[in-house]
Amino acid sequence: MSRDGWASVPEPGDVEEEQEPGPEQEPGPGQEPEQEPDPSSEVETSRPCWKCREQVPARDPRCAACDSTRTHVLLICSDPCLELRHGPGAPLTLGRHPDWAPDTAAAFADRPKVSRRHVSITVEPDGRAWAEEPPEGSHNGTFINGAKLMPGVRTPLRDDDQLRLGLRISITVRLYGPDPG
Repeated sequence: MSRDGWASVPEPGDVEEEQEPGPEQEPGPGQEPEQEPDPSSEVETSRPCWKCREQVPARDPRCAACDSTRTHVLLICSDPCLELRHGPGAPLTLGRHPDWAPDTAAAFADRPKVSRRHVSITVEPDGRAWAEEPPEGSHNGTFINGAKLMPGVRTPLRDDDQLRLGLRISITVRLYGPDPG
């Protein structure tokens, strides 16, 4: 309002000055208050199943296509280039023997420092994972973060552990599940 009591109304084409942001103000007459976004209206996200790669909604504990749980372990090896995913159930075996370790025998075939039956990895439904050398052991040992495993003894794996087969094969452990150790 001007000093004479008249309100000044901008003419079409006039540019209004931008106001500095300040404390929140009450909405004026005819204005609706700003509303917070409704969390229930957010778009549901999904992720691919670790086993079959089908999309699984975040709220679902199991994949509808293959019935796998979200719980699994991911083993990443850079030399040889190898990425293994394994969930609860029978152990994943690592070694050079094609019958005992069908998932890794070809990758380790030219690695004589990896035993034919080197180590097995077990994943529990609750997200815990274990490494265990066979009772007869391995020729060059299995190590978790530098500590040697005892043959026939289940040893817990934790997220980001370094699993080493002999002195040269290094594998990073990633755990996924409700309580990944």
